[in-house]
Amino acid sequence: MKRQFNVLPILLGVGILVASCGNSKSGDGAESDKEQETGISDVVKSVSNLDNLNDGAKKLEELQAKLKPEKPLSSDELKAFLPESLDGLKRTSYSAGSVYGAGVISGEATYSADSQKDIKVSVLDGAGETASAIVGLAQMGFMMDSEKITDNETEKTGEFEGKRAKTTDTKGVEGSVSKSSEISYLEKDRYLITVRGNGYSLDELKGFLGKLNVSALK
Repeated sequence: MKRQFNVLPILLGVGILVASCGNSKSGDGAESDKEQETGISDVVKSVSNLDNLNDGAKKLEELQAKLKPEKPLSSDELKAFLPESLDGLKRTSYSAGSVYGAGVISGEATYSADSQKDIKVSVLDGAGETASAIVGLAQMGFMMDSEKITDNETEKTGEFEGKRAKTTDTKGVEGSVSKSSEISYLEKDRYLITVRGNGYSLDELKGFLGKLNVSALK
């Protein structure tokens, strides 16, 4: 069975960089102090993201060279990372197999508190030629600082709990949208992990990160 994972493409990072570069405006008249400050801030952020992009490109090459010859996790090792319970929540579903072609191994498990709340944990092993490219692109995406805020949702990429990560925090709207959150990051520079909480805020979800059995990931 094929499944789709939220991998962060480098084009997204480049798009953010270009957009932030374009925010600096000029005109015939004098700009306000606020506009000048905003322009300077955008330039500083753009330079920072360019440095991160260069660092990310180097890390992509290093990661691919390191992970290409590695052997993917076995079924038993996947199950050890996705055990029958997580912080008291029972595992209610489990699936594992190959995605994106031969040799790209992934697994996913759902842990349910009740019919309204659950935690989904997915892992993609970066071992092998194809998987190392996927993980490398994800790493480059995590290197790009970005932030998007709407009335109901905050999406960020940057430092989170000591890691480079992408986080999403969606506020609940009574009668239409349930609160939810998501954290995606690399573990041990090899495993692309996504933890999603349906019915959980980001603050609540991050408490589950320390409960993950990362020791099962070699």
